[in-house]
Amino acid sequence: MMMADETRGKQSGTVLGWHDSHCASAVLVDGTGQVLFAAAEERYSKKKLQKGYPEQAIADLTEHFPDAVPQSPVCTVDMPLGAKVVRNLGLVASSFGKGLNTSKSVTSLLGTWGKRLLRGQGSGVVGSVEQANASEKNIGYQHLVEHHAAHAASAYYCSGFPKAMVVTIDGLGDCLSATVYAGDGSELIPKAKYYYNEMPLGANYEVLTGLLGFNPDRHCGKITGLSARGHANPACVTALGRFFEESWKRGRKNWFDRLHDEDEEAVLRELRALRQSHLGAFSREDLAWAIQDETERRTLALIAHHAPTDIGHTDICLAGGVFGNVRVNQKIKGMGFRNIFVQPAMDDGGLSLGAALYHLGMERGVMPRRLDHCFLGPAFDEAAMEEAIQRRGLAYEKVDHIHYAIAQLVEQGLVVARFDGAMEFGPRALGNRSILYHTVDPLVNTWLNKRLARTEFMPFAPATLVEKGHRCYLNLQGCEHAAEFMTMTFDCTTEMKRTSPAVVHVDGTARGQLVDARVNPGFHEILSEYHKSTGIPSLVNTSFNMHEAPIVATPDDAVKSFLDGRLDCLAMGPFLVRA
Repeated sequence: MMMADETRGKQSGTVLGWHDSHCASAVLVDGTGQVLFAAAEERYSKKKLQKGYPEQAIADLTEHFPDAVPQSPVCTVDMPLGAKVVRNLGLVASSFGKGLNTSKSVTSLLGTWGKRLLRGQGSGVVGSVEQANASEKNIGYQHLVEHHAAHAASAYYCSGFPKAMVVTIDGLGDCLSATVYAGDGSELIPKAKYYYNEMPLGANYEVLTGLLGFNPDRHCGKITGLSARGHANPACVTALGRFFEESWKRGRKNWFDRLHDEDEEAVLRELRALRQSHLGAFSREDLAWAIQDETERRTLALIAHHAPTDIGHTDICLAGGVFGNVRVNQKIKGMGFRNIFVQPAMDDGGLSLGAALYHLGMERGVMPRRLDHCFLGPAFDEAAMEEAIQRRGLAYEKVDHIHYAIAQLVEQGLVVARFDGAMEFGPRALGNRSILYHTVDPLVNTWLNKRLARTEFMPFAPATLVEKGHRCYLNLQGCEHAAEFMTMTFDCTTEMKRTSPAVVHVDGTARGQLVDARVNPGFHEILSEYHKSTGIPSLVNTSFNMHEAPIVATPDDAVKSFLDGRLDCLAMGPFLVRA
């Protein structure tokens, strides 16, 4: 559930947004649409994809902006969310009587989600409970924003585009899996919506992720990486299509609902047994290829169906979990759109931001503004960093030119963890909570992933000097803003493949991040110094965390993860720790 609270402190007109379900988070946005603070609850709780009211994130936000957060009820509820949910369910029922594909699981949709939402177990009704307890949390009453409207707002109002096509696709949110909007000035105008059993792209991707032995909530990105190692196998595509068609038949409870309603481990055991009986003839690589191909084809078909005829003069904005799929995003830009922007927190963690921006745009007429960076979380002073190192009894030194030192260490073949500045918002580490290594060693995916207890077939991503981007990646035009946030893949140039084999995937692509000195001068300086010495403008940039743990948030987290990962060096602010 997404909420936005208007505040009238010294920073008049600020809006507090939060999301209190899967990937809980909180943000503070000023009256012009500038994001002041944003953080996911998982970074505080240390529990991946933390659900529930983001109490610690809001507490941290309040500490940073004490005059901007409401201390008494200041907003009214536009409409009880329960009524919105019931209305949505009614629309599902009436729509299926008007020509939608009746082979879909109407019984599943109404029976499962209707009962769950009405008895207070869905994201919406949980929000009503929070609303009733608002005075205890000093938050006040809330404006409530629907799931996909929040996704759409998070992308459009951060794009800087005065007009755009806006598309959202995910597994499920308020009974929908996909929507299309037109962004026009301060307005988001709904154009189309798809219920989750009409367009089950995210749902099916999750199910196959579980079927192949991975965590369906966390590891869809691994399937994207694995798919590049598969091949077009017509028999596999047909068999997988039949498997999902059977799952979504009317009157049958589909696998996606079962994963979310029943004992997940029991359902996963049943799914994995079915792999042997129904899909055992096919490799996991070919199955991954098949689901990736299905997702790409159906996503592009949906967008093409609603796109304007002058696509070359149209900008597009994307949000929702399916657009965490970087290969899908590359294919969408390849359709011919002028510019593309993918919300960096495209998953449900970005819903808090979308809630606040939707309120500002639709209620106050705030126009889209370009999101300059994602460094929106907490930062720490030198004293806090030094104390964390000393608490573990580690030897360290304070280095005058730390960025030059990091570049030299990486050139020597050492793995350096960097903790500096404000924490990134969203699932990507963009330099401030990152592990760095040179891009020359093609075997790094195997040995470094093993150290970090990660899957070896997952490719590492490169961070590249923005001014050298066209030397490394093809077809960058119109993608520059999206590439600052590592939200899409690019075909690599011959030079990139030759000089940086560690970050080029088997399909010749890389999930590149363009680093601008105006956005992150420290990280840019590291890359610049490395480039001066080697002629290579890129470094491996992977998130600073152990497998299954959230990206580090505090200096203590950084020291612990550095030791657990058996890394060579920790650069925390101006302090350098060597293993």
